[in-house]
Amino acid sequence: MSAIFKSNLNLLVTGYGCCKQDIFAVQGALYDIQRFCINFVNTPEDADLLVVQGFYNKEGIIRVLNIYERMSNPRGVIAVGTCVLNKNLFSKNSKLLAWLRSTVKIYMYVPGCPPRPEAFIYAVLRIMNES
Repeated sequence: MSAIFKSNLNLLVTGYGCCKQDIFAVQGALYDIQRFCINFVNTPEDADLLVVQGFYNKEGIIRVLNIYERMSNPRGVIAVGTCVLNKNLFSKNSKLLAWLRSTVKIYMYVPGCPPRPEAFIYAVLRIMNES
């Protein structure tokens, strides 16, 4: 992930599911992800890294790809949780990961249902340190 990572990193979280709660938990006093200069943003234009988690239907997948296209270069994607990586309760054959892999490069996979906040922080820090 070449020159994407500077002294700070802005994350945009997409999707519906329980992983979102554990991802946003890293902003609290216990984990304090901001001490690593990692921030959450609400618009694709401000994001450096797209965090894809939760479950999606076909329209949701198209929306994720549209969000990715609106992000400024350089940009990256991280896939978080079992719903994205494997299957979920609502769809036993999730196609999101296949669609993403065919369109964008995914820089990190974080398994779990939901993954621990520590695992998420570790994955993001690994991406930041690869620059």
